[in-house]
Amino acid sequence: MNSKRRPTVVPPEWDDALSDEDYLAELAGRLPEDDRYVLEVLERAKSVYVECGRDIVARKSFGGFVTDMLAKREGRRDDGRIFVVTGESGAGKTTISKRLIAEHPVFAPIKRSFGTIHPSVYYSLMGPATLRFLGLAILEAIGYEITRKLDQGEVWHILPGQLHLRKVMLIHLDETQHLVNLTKADHDREQLRKALKGVMNYEAWPVSFVMSGMPDITKIAKMDEQFERRHIPLALPDLDPADPDERELVIRITKEMCNAAGMDPTGATQSDVPERIAHAARYRYGRVAQTVLAGIQQAAARRSSQLTRNHLAQAYAGRSHARGRPEMNIFLADDFFRLDPGLFLEHEAD
Repeated sequence: MNSKRRPTVVPPEWDDALSDEDYLAELAGRLPEDDRYVLEVLERAKSVYVECGRDIVARKSFGGFVTDMLAKREGRRDDGRIFVVTGESGAGKTTISKRLIAEHPVFAPIKRSFGTIHPSVYYSLMGPATLRFLGLAILEAIGYEITRKLDQGEVWHILPGQLHLRKVMLIHLDETQHLVNLTKADHDREQLRKALKGVMNYEAWPVSFVMSGMPDITKIAKMDEQFERRHIPLALPDLDPADPDERELVIRITKEMCNAAGMDPTGATQSDVPERIAHAARYRYGRVAQTVLAGIQQAAARRSSQLTRNHLAQAYAGRSHARGRPEMNIFLADDFFRLDPGLFLEHEAD
């Protein structure tokens, strides 16, 4: 139930169908030896997740949300709640939301003789979505077989009962900012409000939501007094470069990723390199990890046993318009703070 869509039916002519992992392994095996080495190094580095203070706050907040969600009043659970995780692009919203759910014992799969029960379901909106499409996507994600065309009203009428049947208590909607498009017109806002309340207030089986996305998804919580009253916000702010603890966090991320990759991180953790990493990453947790990973890739490609500022500069140049322009490369420029955070991307003339 945690997949985005139902598995695609294998064409009948494929009599030796491979699993996704087997297929990817076969493709990776075709890489030249040097590229396979880089792939292995990257996979080890990607497996690293460095916890920090925000994880402690998030875990405590989410724990309270789940306890409140399960608490009964006169033998019945209260109506559903909404846990809202917000942050700018690269803040790590999706990762922290998934980890909170995956690590909480309440949402661990339950095996029964008839199959496995998944108390939570995940769906990521991949672009602007209609309310009907969203409902159909959730139905497919929980394994409901759609055999005929359903209109919007039918979809949201069926959904609460199907969630109950499958004992789904929590829906994690990722990239929820795409739903905000449904709140611009009064009619659409009212339809979305009614649809969500129909799931959250279903007397036989109230269902709660985790919504992760850009900061403007808070508009959804403000659509209804009940939503506002029942929602718990978790905002993921940017890193503060003036905070010594957050500088140390950049260093810890760099060290742990390098350790996993089998590299010496010293050259990337001394002097002002941590500040340069944070600046290149727009001061966002997820982007810090991506910036370090890009440097590790450059180091691995050169079979280097250490990560240096030059490797980070090479990665930056390869992903921006700073190639051949060291004065615009955050890892090479002396006065890098004058450069805008993030990648240097020039606007092309029309």
